[in-house]
Amino acid sequence: MPAVVVWLAASASAADYYLSPSGDDAHTGASPQQAWKSLSQVNDLDLAPGDRILLEGGARFEGNLLFDAEDRGVGANPIIVTSYGTGRATIDAGNGHGVYAYNTAGISLSRINLFGNGETDHSATGVVFYTDLPGDIKLTGIRLDEIEVSGFSKNGIEIGSWNGRSGFQDVRITHAVIHDNRLNGLITYAERPYTHEQVYVGYVQAYRHVGDRSVQPNSGSGIILGGVKHGTIERSVAHDNGWLGDAGVGIWTYASTGISIQYNESFRNHTAGTHDGGGFDLDGGVTDSVLQYNYSHDNDGAGYLLCQYPEADPWFDNTVRHNISVNDGRKNGYAGIQVWDSGPGLSGGDIHDNLVIIGLSAHGTPSALYFAHGTRRFLIHQNAFITAGAARLMTLAPGQEDLFLMHNRCWSVATPAVIDDAWTTDVLASPPDPTCHEPSRLLTP
Repeated sequence: MPAVVVWLAASASAADYYLSPSGDDAHTGASPQQAWKSLSQVNDLDLAPGDRILLEGGARFEGNLLFDAEDRGVGANPIIVTSYGTGRATIDAGNGHGVYAYNTAGISLSRINLFGNGETDHSATGVVFYTDLPGDIKLTGIRLDEIEVSGFSKNGIEIGSWNGRSGFQDVRITHAVIHDNRLNGLITYAERPYTHEQVYVGYVQAYRHVGDRSVQPNSGSGIILGGVKHGTIERSVAHDNGWLGDAGVGIWTYASTGISIQYNESFRNHTAGTHDGGGFDLDGGVTDSVLQYNYSHDNDGAGYLLCQYPEADPWFDNTVRHNISVNDGRKNGYAGIQVWDSGPGLSGGDIHDNLVIIGLSAHGTPSALYFAHGTRRFLIHQNAFITAGAARLMTLAPGQEDLFLMHNRCWSVATPAVIDDAWTTDVLASPPDPTCHEPSRLLTP
Protein backbone atom coordinates (compact mmCIF):
# COMPACT_ATOMS: atom_id res chain seq x y z
CA MET A 1 0.00 0.00 0.00
CA PRO A 2 1.28 3.54 -0.70
CA ALA A 3 2.39 5.58 2.25
CA VAL A 4 0.12 8.42 3.36
CA VAL A 5 1.69 11.56 4.74
CA VAL A 6 -0.11 13.20 7.66
CA TRP A 7 1.56 16.29 8.99
CA LEU A 8 1.17 17.50 12.57
CA ALA A 9 1.19 21.14 13.52
CA ALA A 10 4.65 22.45 14.31
CA SER A 11 3.33 24.85 16.90
CA ALA A 12 0.31 25.25 19.13
CA SER A 13 -1.02 28.35 17.37
CA ALA A 14 -1.15 29.46 13.74
CA ALA A 15 0.06 32.83 12.50
CA ASP A 16 -1.37 35.43 10.11
CA TYR A 17 0.84 37.29 7.62
CA TYR A 18 -0.57 40.39 5.90
CA LEU A 19 0.64 41.94 2.66
CA SER A 20 -0.24 45.31 1.13
CA PRO A 21 1.33 47.47 -1.61
CA SER A 22 1.51 50.22 1.01
CA GLY A 23 3.26 47.91 3.48
CA ASP A 24 6.93 47.73 4.43
CA ASP A 25 9.13 44.65 4.44
CA ALA A 26 10.69 45.93 7.65
CA HIS A 27 7.35 45.41 9.40
CA THR A 28 6.32 42.22 11.21
CA GLY A 29 3.51 41.30 8.81
CA ALA A 30 1.32 40.40 11.77
CA SER A 31 -1.53 42.88 11.09
CA PRO A 32 -2.84 45.15 8.32
CA GLN A 33 -1.03 48.03 10.00
CA GLN A 34 2.21 46.00 10.04
CA ALA A 35 1.77 44.51 6.55
CA TRP A 36 4.66 43.44 4.38
CA LYS A 37 4.96 44.71 0.84
CA SER A 38 6.68 41.88 -1.05
CA LEU A 39 5.66 38.29 -1.79
CA SER A 40 9.29 37.29 -1.24
CA GLN A 41 8.71 37.76 2.49
CA VAL A 42 6.31 34.82 2.39
CA ASN A 43 8.74 32.66 0.43
CA ASP A 44 11.28 32.99 3.25
CA LEU A 45 8.88 31.50 5.83
CA ASP A 46 8.50 27.90 6.98
CA LEU A 47 4.72 27.73 7.18
CA ALA A 48 2.76 25.48 9.55
CA PRO A 49 -0.83 24.17 9.52
CA GLY A 50 -3.36 26.97 9.93
CA ASP A 51 -0.99 29.77 8.95
CA ARG A 52 -2.66 32.35 6.73
CA ILE A 53 -1.20 34.51 3.96
CA LEU A 54 -3.56 37.48 3.58
CA LEU A 55 -3.23 39.73 0.53
CA GLU A 56 -5.01 43.07 0.43
CA GLY A 57 -8.15 42.84 -1.68
CA GLY A 58 -8.17 44.89 -4.87
CA ALA A 59 -4.37 45.27 -4.81
CA ARG A 60 -1.76 43.94 -7.23
CA PHE A 61 1.40 42.14 -6.16
CA GLU A 62 4.31 41.47 -8.50
CA GLY A 63 6.20 38.22 -8.04
CA ASN A 64 5.55 34.60 -7.20
CA LEU A 65 4.60 32.46 -4.22
CA LEU A 66 6.79 29.42 -3.59
CA PHE A 67 6.09 26.55 -1.19
CA ASP A 68 8.28 23.55 -0.45
CA ALA A 69 8.39 20.60 1.95
CA GLU A 70 9.10 22.95 4.85
CA ASP A 71 5.69 24.54 4.31
CA ARG A 72 3.42 21.88 5.73
CA GLY A 73 -0.33 22.01 6.16
CA VAL A 74 -2.83 19.23 6.76
CA GLY A 75 -6.12 18.57 5.00
CA ALA A 76 -8.26 19.66 7.96
CA ASN A 77 -5.96 22.55 8.88
CA PRO A 78 -4.31 23.83 5.71
CA ILE A 79 -2.03 26.74 5.01
CA ILE A 80 -4.38 29.41 3.64
CA VAL A 81 -3.68 31.98 0.94
CA THR A 82 -6.54 34.40 0.37
CA SER A 83 -7.56 38.07 0.16
CA TYR A 84 -8.62 40.33 2.99
CA GLY A 85 -10.76 43.43 2.81
CA THR A 86 -12.77 44.25 -0.32
CA GLY A 87 -12.33 42.38 -3.57
CA ARG A 88 -9.66 39.97 -4.72
CA ALA A 89 -5.94 40.47 -4.67
CA THR A 90 -4.00 39.90 -7.90
CA ILE A 91 -0.64 38.19 -8.25
CA ASP A 92 1.18 39.51 -11.32
CA ALA A 93 3.60 36.66 -11.96
CA GLY A 94 5.38 38.11 -14.99
CA ASN A 95 7.05 35.27 -16.90
CA GLY A 96 7.15 32.89 -13.92
CA HIS A 97 4.71 30.60 -12.13
CA GLY A 98 2.05 32.32 -10.06
CA VAL A 99 2.06 29.75 -7.22
CA TYR A 100 4.51 26.83 -7.16
CA ALA A 101 4.23 24.10 -4.51
CA TYR A 102 6.92 21.40 -4.59
CA ASN A 103 6.68 18.19 -2.56
CA THR A 104 4.03 19.62 -0.27
CA ALA A 105 0.24 19.88 0.10
CA GLY A 106 -2.24 20.88 2.78
CA ILE A 107 -2.62 24.24 1.03
CA SER A 108 -5.76 26.26 0.29
CA LEU A 109 -5.76 29.06 -2.31
CA SER A 110 -8.93 31.15 -2.64
CA ARG A 111 -10.24 34.52 -3.79
CA ILE A 112 -7.06 35.35 -5.72
CA ASN A 113 -6.40 36.38 -9.33
CA LEU A 114 -3.21 35.14 -10.98
CA PHE A 115 -2.03 36.76 -14.20
CA GLY A 116 0.99 35.98 -16.39
CA ASN A 117 2.55 38.03 -19.13
CA GLY A 118 1.49 35.71 -21.93
CA GLU A 119 4.95 34.97 -23.31
CA THR A 120 5.15 31.88 -25.50
CA ASP A 121 8.17 29.96 -24.17
CA HIS A 122 5.84 27.38 -22.54
CA SER A 123 7.59 27.47 -19.16
CA ALA A 124 5.18 29.22 -16.79
CA THR A 125 1.93 27.91 -15.25
CA GLY A 126 -0.50 29.81 -13.04
CA VAL A 127 -0.73 27.28 -10.18
CA VAL A 128 1.56 24.24 -9.92
CA PHE A 129 1.54 21.39 -7.40
CA TYR A 130 4.28 18.88 -8.20
CA THR A 131 5.91 16.00 -6.35
CA ASP A 132 8.72 13.58 -7.12
CA LEU A 133 9.06 12.13 -3.62
CA PRO A 134 10.18 8.48 -3.50
CA GLY A 135 8.19 5.74 -1.83
CA ASP A 136 4.71 6.04 -3.39
CA ILE A 137 3.84 8.90 -1.03
CA LYS A 138 0.38 10.50 -1.17
CA LEU A 139 0.41 14.18 -0.19
CA THR A 140 -3.00 15.16 1.18
CA GLY A 141 -5.13 18.24 0.69
CA ILE A 142 -5.23 20.78 -2.16
CA ARG A 143 -7.98 23.41 -2.23
CA LEU A 144 -8.34 25.88 -5.11
CA ASP A 145 -11.54 27.92 -4.90
CA GLU A 146 -12.71 31.16 -6.53
CA ILE A 147 -9.49 31.85 -8.37
CA GLU A 148 -8.97 33.34 -11.83
CA VAL A 149 -5.92 32.21 -13.80
CA SER A 150 -4.96 33.68 -17.18
CA GLY A 151 -2.10 34.78 -19.38
CA PHE A 152 0.39 31.99 -18.63
CA SER A 153 2.59 30.55 -21.35
CA LYS A 154 2.03 26.92 -20.32
CA ASN A 155 -1.05 25.76 -18.36
CA GLY A 156 -3.51 27.50 -16.08
CA ILE A 157 -3.49 24.90 -13.27
CA GLU A 158 -1.18 21.88 -13.19
CA ILE A 159 -1.15 19.07 -10.60
CA GLY A 160 1.47 16.47 -11.38
CA SER A 161 3.88 13.85 -10.14
CA TRP A 162 6.69 11.77 -11.63
CA ASN A 163 8.11 9.09 -9.37
CA GLY A 164 6.25 5.79 -9.30
CA ARG A 165 2.86 6.21 -7.64
CA SER A 166 3.74 9.20 -5.49
CA GLY A 167 1.10 11.87 -5.98
CA PHE A 168 -1.73 13.82 -4.37
CA GLN A 169 -5.04 12.90 -2.77
CA ASP A 170 -8.07 14.85 -1.59
CA VAL A 171 -7.89 17.55 -4.28
CA ARG A 172 -10.76 20.01 -4.84
CA ILE A 173 -10.81 22.68 -7.55
CA THR A 174 -14.02 24.70 -7.52
CA HIS A 175 -15.47 27.92 -8.95
CA ALA A 176 -12.26 28.63 -10.86
CA VAL A 177 -12.13 30.69 -14.07
CA ILE A 178 -9.20 29.57 -16.21
CA HIS A 179 -8.75 31.31 -19.54
CA ASP A 180 -6.34 32.55 -22.20
CA ASN A 181 -3.39 30.43 -21.16
CA ARG A 182 -1.22 29.14 -23.97
CA LEU A 183 -1.47 25.34 -23.78
CA ASN A 184 -4.23 23.96 -21.51
CA GLY A 185 -6.57 25.12 -18.78
CA LEU A 186 -6.46 22.52 -15.99
CA ILE A 187 -4.40 19.32 -16.13
CA THR A 188 -3.41 16.52 -13.77
CA TYR A 189 -0.77 13.99 -14.78
CA ALA A 190 1.40 11.24 -13.26
CA GLU A 191 4.06 8.73 -14.24
CA ARG A 192 1.73 5.80 -13.51
CA PRO A 193 -2.00 5.33 -14.04
CA TYR A 194 -4.41 5.74 -11.12
CA THR A 195 -1.86 7.70 -9.03
CA HIS A 196 -3.73 10.76 -7.72
CA GLU A 197 -6.80 9.93 -5.65
CA GLN A 198 -10.10 11.63 -4.89
CA VAL A 199 -9.90 14.56 -7.29
CA TYR A 200 -12.96 16.80 -7.59
CA VAL A 201 -13.41 19.52 -10.22
CA GLY A 202 -16.65 21.47 -10.04
CA TYR A 203 -18.12 24.74 -11.36
CA VAL A 204 -14.99 25.52 -13.38
CA GLN A 205 -14.83 27.59 -16.57
CA ALA A 206 -11.98 26.79 -18.97
CA TYR A 207 -11.79 28.68 -22.26
CA ARG A 208 -9.57 30.16 -24.98
CA HIS A 209 -6.53 27.93 -24.47
CA VAL A 210 -5.35 28.07 -28.05
CA GLY A 211 -2.72 25.30 -27.95
CA ASP A 212 0.43 24.87 -30.00
CA ARG A 213 0.94 22.12 -32.58
CA SER A 214 4.70 22.07 -31.86
CA VAL A 215 4.01 20.84 -28.32
CA GLN A 216 3.52 17.08 -27.96
CA PRO A 217 1.59 14.97 -27.21
CA ASN A 218 -1.33 17.41 -27.14
CA SER A 219 -2.44 20.92 -26.31
CA GLY A 220 -5.50 23.11 -26.58
CA SER A 221 -7.68 21.43 -23.93
CA GLY A 222 -9.91 22.89 -21.25
CA ILE A 223 -9.92 20.31 -18.41
CA ILE A 224 -7.85 17.08 -18.28
CA LEU A 225 -7.72 14.48 -15.52
CA GLY A 226 -4.75 12.17 -16.06
CA GLY A 227 -3.52 9.45 -13.72
CA VAL A 228 -6.49 9.68 -11.32
CA LYS A 229 -8.24 7.06 -9.21
CA HIS A 230 -11.75 8.19 -8.29
CA GLY A 231 -12.44 11.64 -9.66
CA THR A 232 -15.31 13.87 -10.74
CA ILE A 233 -15.69 16.72 -13.22
CA GLU A 234 -19.11 18.29 -12.96
CA ARG A 235 -21.11 21.44 -13.69
CA SER A 236 -18.19 22.93 -15.60
CA VAL A 237 -17.85 24.58 -19.01
CA ALA A 238 -15.05 24.31 -21.61
CA HIS A 239 -15.22 26.28 -24.85
CA ASP A 240 -13.22 27.89 -27.64
CA ASN A 241 -10.07 25.91 -26.92
CA GLY A 242 -7.58 24.46 -29.40
CA TRP A 243 -7.47 26.98 -32.27
CA LEU A 244 -3.71 26.48 -32.76
CA GLY A 245 -3.32 23.04 -31.18
CA ASP A 246 -3.68 19.42 -32.16
CA ALA A 247 -5.20 16.57 -30.11
CA GLY A 248 -6.92 18.79 -27.54
CA VAL A 249 -10.45 18.17 -26.18
CA GLY A 250 -12.74 20.34 -24.08
CA ILE A 251 -13.08 17.96 -21.09
CA TRP A 252 -11.41 14.54 -20.90
CA THR A 253 -9.58 11.92 -18.88
CA TYR A 254 -6.86 9.34 -19.53
CA ALA A 255 -4.96 6.67 -17.53
CA SER A 256 -7.67 6.94 -14.88
CA THR A 257 -10.31 4.79 -13.21
CA GLY A 258 -13.61 5.52 -11.48
CA ILE A 259 -14.12 8.91 -13.15
CA SER A 260 -17.51 10.63 -13.44
CA ILE A 261 -17.83 13.45 -15.99
CA GLN A 262 -21.33 14.84 -15.62
CA TYR A 263 -23.57 17.89 -16.04
CA ASN A 264 -20.98 19.79 -18.11
CA GLU A 265 -21.09 21.78 -21.35
CA SER A 266 -18.31 21.69 -23.94
CA PHE A 267 -18.57 23.65 -27.17
CA ARG A 268 -16.72 25.36 -30.03
CA ASN A 269 -13.50 23.50 -29.30
CA HIS A 270 -11.19 23.23 -32.28
CA THR A 271 -8.13 21.63 -33.81
CA ALA A 272 -5.56 23.09 -36.17
CA GLY A 273 -4.66 19.60 -37.37
CA THR A 274 -6.40 16.32 -38.08
CA HIS A 275 -6.90 15.09 -34.52
CA ASP A 276 -9.54 15.72 -31.86
CA GLY A 277 -10.89 19.20 -31.12
CA GLY A 278 -13.92 17.55 -29.55
CA GLY A 279 -16.21 17.98 -26.58
CA PHE A 280 -15.59 15.05 -24.20
CA ASP A 281 -13.27 12.03 -24.18
CA LEU A 282 -12.64 8.84 -22.23
CA ASP A 283 -9.13 8.27 -23.54
CA GLY A 284 -6.38 5.67 -23.26
CA GLY A 285 -6.26 3.46 -20.19
CA VAL A 286 -9.60 4.62 -18.74
CA THR A 287 -11.70 2.03 -16.88
CA ASP A 288 -14.97 1.93 -14.93
CA SER A 289 -15.83 5.52 -15.82
CA VAL A 290 -18.91 7.35 -17.03
CA LEU A 291 -19.85 10.29 -19.26
CA GLN A 292 -23.40 11.32 -18.35
CA TYR A 293 -25.81 14.27 -18.56
CA ASN A 294 -23.41 16.41 -20.60
CA TYR A 295 -24.09 18.79 -23.49
CA SER A 296 -21.64 18.92 -26.39
CA HIS A 297 -22.12 21.10 -29.45
CA ASP A 298 -20.39 22.74 -32.40
CA ASN A 299 -17.00 21.10 -31.82
CA ASP A 300 -14.54 20.31 -34.62
CA GLY A 301 -14.04 16.80 -33.27
CA ALA A 302 -16.29 14.18 -31.75
CA GLY A 303 -18.90 15.18 -29.23
CA TYR A 304 -18.06 12.07 -27.17
CA LEU A 305 -14.87 10.18 -28.01
CA LEU A 306 -13.91 6.75 -26.70
CA CYS A 307 -10.25 6.37 -27.55
CA GLN A 308 -7.25 4.12 -26.99
CA TYR A 309 -3.68 5.09 -27.84
CA PRO A 310 -0.55 2.95 -28.34
CA GLU A 311 1.06 1.46 -25.22
CA ALA A 312 -1.83 2.57 -23.00
CA ASP A 313 -3.11 0.37 -20.18
CA PRO A 314 -6.33 -1.54 -20.97
CA TRP A 315 -9.50 0.43 -21.73
CA PHE A 316 -12.65 -1.30 -20.50
CA ASP A 317 -16.07 -1.10 -18.85
CA ASN A 318 -16.93 2.53 -19.56
CA THR A 319 -20.38 4.09 -20.06
CA VAL A 320 -21.73 6.97 -22.15
CA ARG A 321 -25.34 7.74 -21.25
CA HIS A 322 -27.95 10.51 -21.15
CA ASN A 323 -25.83 13.00 -23.12
CA ILE A 324 -26.68 15.39 -25.96
CA SER A 325 -24.53 16.11 -29.02
CA VAL A 326 -25.59 18.79 -31.50
CA ASN A 327 -23.58 19.56 -34.66
CA ASP A 328 -20.30 18.10 -33.48
CA GLY A 329 -17.86 16.59 -36.00
CA ARG A 330 -17.36 19.86 -37.88
CA LYS A 331 -13.95 18.76 -39.22
CA ASN A 332 -12.08 15.63 -40.29
CA GLY A 333 -15.12 13.37 -40.51
CA TYR A 334 -15.66 13.07 -36.77
CA ALA A 335 -18.97 12.03 -35.20
CA GLY A 336 -21.38 12.81 -32.41
CA ILE A 337 -20.22 9.63 -30.67
CA GLN A 338 -16.98 8.07 -31.92
CA VAL A 339 -14.87 5.04 -31.03
CA TRP A 340 -11.23 5.14 -32.15
CA ASP A 341 -8.30 2.81 -31.47
CA SER A 342 -4.59 2.88 -32.28
CA GLY A 343 -3.56 0.74 -29.32
CA PRO A 344 -4.45 -2.52 -27.55
CA GLY A 345 -8.18 -2.17 -28.13
CA LEU A 346 -11.37 -1.13 -26.35
CA SER A 347 -13.78 -3.52 -24.64
CA GLY A 348 -16.86 -3.37 -22.51
CA GLY A 349 -18.52 -0.15 -23.67
CA ASP A 350 -22.14 0.73 -22.90
CA ILE A 351 -23.63 3.60 -24.95
CA HIS A 352 -27.29 4.28 -24.25
CA ASP A 353 -30.01 6.92 -24.00
CA ASN A 354 -28.05 9.62 -25.82
CA LEU A 355 -29.41 12.14 -28.34
CA VAL A 356 -27.19 12.96 -31.33
CA ILE A 357 -28.14 15.56 -33.96
CA ILE A 358 -25.67 15.95 -36.84
CA GLY A 359 -25.87 18.30 -39.81
CA LEU A 360 -23.86 18.71 -42.98
CA SER A 361 -20.28 19.95 -42.59
CA ALA A 362 -18.14 21.77 -45.15
CA HIS A 363 -15.03 19.96 -43.85
CA GLY A 364 -15.73 16.24 -44.11
CA THR A 365 -18.67 13.87 -43.77
CA PRO A 366 -19.71 13.42 -40.13
CA SER A 367 -21.67 10.54 -38.63
CA ALA A 368 -24.00 10.36 -35.67
CA LEU A 369 -22.23 7.17 -34.52
CA TYR A 370 -18.81 6.13 -35.84
CA PHE A 371 -16.81 3.03 -34.92
CA ALA A 372 -13.52 3.78 -36.68
CA HIS A 373 -11.90 0.52 -35.53
CA GLY A 374 -12.88 -2.87 -34.16
CA THR A 375 -14.05 -3.29 -30.57
CA ARG A 376 -15.08 -6.03 -28.15
CA ARG A 377 -18.30 -6.25 -26.15
CA PHE A 378 -19.98 -2.95 -26.99
CA LEU A 379 -23.70 -2.41 -26.39
CA ILE A 380 -25.43 0.43 -28.28
CA HIS A 381 -29.06 0.79 -27.21
CA GLN A 382 -31.94 3.21 -26.83
CA ASN A 383 -30.15 6.13 -28.45
CA ALA A 384 -31.71 8.66 -30.84
CA PHE A 385 -29.68 9.56 -33.94
CA ILE A 386 -30.82 12.41 -36.22
CA THR A 387 -28.94 13.47 -39.35
CA ALA A 388 -29.32 15.99 -42.16
CA GLY A 389 -27.66 16.39 -45.54
CA ALA A 390 -24.86 13.93 -46.29
CA ALA A 391 -24.24 13.13 -42.63
CA ARG A 392 -24.36 9.40 -41.90
CA LEU A 393 -26.42 7.78 -39.21
CA MET A 394 -23.89 5.04 -38.45
CA THR A 395 -20.45 4.14 -39.77
CA LEU A 396 -19.11 0.83 -38.47
CA ALA A 397 -15.64 -0.44 -39.31
CA PRO A 398 -14.95 -4.16 -39.69
CA GLY A 399 -13.55 -6.19 -36.83
CA GLN A 400 -16.37 -5.78 -34.31
CA GLU A 401 -16.67 -8.62 -31.79
CA ASP A 402 -19.92 -8.92 -29.86
CA LEU A 403 -21.31 -5.57 -30.96
CA PHE A 404 -24.99 -5.28 -30.01
CA LEU A 405 -27.30 -2.65 -31.58
CA MET A 406 -30.66 -2.62 -29.83
CA HIS A 407 -33.70 -0.35 -30.00
CA ASN A 408 -31.96 2.75 -31.33
CA ARG A 409 -34.15 5.33 -33.10
CA CYS A 410 -33.00 7.02 -36.30
CA TRP A 411 -34.31 9.91 -38.39
CA SER A 412 -32.88 11.68 -41.41
CA VAL A 413 -34.09 14.64 -43.40
CA ALA A 414 -32.00 13.47 -46.36
CA THR A 415 -33.11 11.10 -49.11
CA PRO A 416 -31.63 8.57 -48.95
CA ALA A 417 -30.32 8.16 -45.40
CA VAL A 418 -27.46 5.72 -45.07
CA ILE A 419 -26.24 3.40 -42.38
CA ASP A 420 -22.76 2.24 -43.41
CA ASP A 421 -20.96 -0.77 -42.05
CA ALA A 422 -18.53 -3.33 -43.39
CA TRP A 423 -21.19 -5.91 -44.13
CA THR A 424 -24.26 -4.07 -45.38
CA THR A 425 -25.47 -0.73 -46.69
CA ASP A 426 -29.04 -0.12 -45.67
CA VAL A 427 -30.72 2.62 -47.68
CA LEU A 428 -33.67 3.98 -45.76
CA ALA A 429 -36.65 5.92 -46.98
CA SER A 430 -37.16 9.47 -45.79
CA PRO A 431 -38.45 9.51 -43.13
CA PRO A 432 -36.98 6.09 -42.39
CA ASP A 433 -38.30 3.36 -40.21
CA PRO A 434 -37.46 4.86 -36.80
CA THR A 435 -35.59 1.73 -35.71
CA CYS A 436 -31.95 1.73 -36.88
CA HIS A 437 -31.66 -1.99 -36.27
CA GLU A 438 -34.05 -4.46 -34.78
CA PRO A 439 -32.58 -6.22 -31.72
CA SER A 440 -29.58 -7.92 -33.26
CA ARG A 441 -26.03 -9.10 -32.81
CA LEU A 442 -23.32 -8.18 -35.33
CA LEU A 443 -20.36 -10.54 -35.33
CA THR A 444 -16.94 -10.13 -36.88
CA PRO A 445 -17.24 -11.39 -40.46
